Amino acid sequence: MKNLKKIALAADLTEMDETILRFIKGYDKLFDFDELCIIHQIEIEEVSAELQAVLDKKGLTLEQLIHKEIQSNVDAVFGSENTHIHIYIHPRPDFSELVHWVNKSKFDLFFLGKKMGLEGSGVFSSKMVRLLSCNLILVPETAKPTITKIISPIDFSSYSSRVLEVSELIASNTDAELIPLHILRIGIHYFPFLGSEKKIQKSLEKEAIEKFAKLKKKTNINAELETLLVESEPIGTAIFKKAKEYKADLIIISKKGKSDDSDLLLGSVAEDLISNEKNITVAIIN
Repeated sequence: MKNLKKIALAADLTEMDETILRFIKGYDKLFDFDELCIIHQIEIEEVSAELQAVLDKKGLTLEQLIHKEIQSNVDAVFGSENTHIHIYIHPRPDFSELVHWVNKSKFDLFFLGKKMGLEGSGVFSSKMVRLLSCNLILVPETAKPTITKIISPIDFSSYSSRVLEVSELIASNTDAELIPLHILRIGIHYFPFLGSEKKIQKSLEKEAIEKFAKLKKKTNINAELETLLVESEPIGTAIFKKAKEYKADLIIISKKGKSDDSDLLLGSVAEDLISNEKNITVAIIN
């Protein structure tokens, strides 16, 4: 599939690795990936005496032991004929160095686990989301590798076209239903007119539909825009609830939106949607 051929997975040597590998195998049937790189970062500065004794007994270095463990998971999921799958062990606990290596590698899509019940804090995934320059996909441990319905929130910022293009690409490749979603929020500048809230909502809907018509021409998508009025709850929470209502199995969002100007910040909506308690797969488009 165009633009999604070279993919990567961050492995942490927990149960989540096999979960994500099985998920990727399911997605591979949909997208026919060319190359998968499995990445693990060694997080210790030096090997303890106890660990060194184990390594000496096995006749392996730490890198070789980790490689063997990951390879056994790969073989269990993909079989031994997996020449398109490569394992990279980053030898130092220097996180910025790892991020630089990943960004330099120019992956089309980077898979990260989103832990809910399994062991792990999710801190590594959260940091990677903020610092990687490639497209990312966060997969909950309960997710299934199917795509039947896609929710794509857009705010008509400069990032919206890219989100719709990727969404259409995935939807057309998987025969999934694509639902572009725009959140309506009555801002404080409407305060003097709150008595006519329905009129304001209709005005905002009309404006959104007109903007979307221009985007449709630009991106050549066939879907129709859905709008959702959100009053006080966080926008990310409202999007998640709507996705659950539609029984969507994928949310595709931009890393940032209109109000997120700094390159160092993750958008507030994206931040909310990748929180651990939200159990829908989320793709974040750069």
